[in-house]
Amino acid sequence: MQQSNIDIVSLECQNSHVPMDLIELIRGKKVMVGAIDVATNDIETPEEVADTLRKALQFVDADKLYPSTNCGMAPLSREVARGKLHALSAGAAIVRQELSV
Repeated sequence: MQQSNIDIVSLECQNSHVPMDLIELIRGKKVMVGAIDVATNDIETPEEVADTLRKALQFVDADKLYPSTNCGMAPLSREVARGKLHALSAGAAIVRQELSV
């Protein structure tokens, strides 16, 4: 995959059994880090999102990390989807602030 023309890779990282260190195999690529589990109605806290992003930053440069959900949110209620998107935004803001210090 490292040699491919693929620009960006999406990985499900929240509540996934995929080892985070696999991101090392695609270092240099842009990586969408799924920090929101869409298979549950439980809304992540911003700190849980930030923790997932921090773990990913061990293997991907900050300018190539794109916080995202694991997948689409069609099966979720609007209330749950909004809560999850708020957590994603707030968690990403926490990590951005940490990186700018």
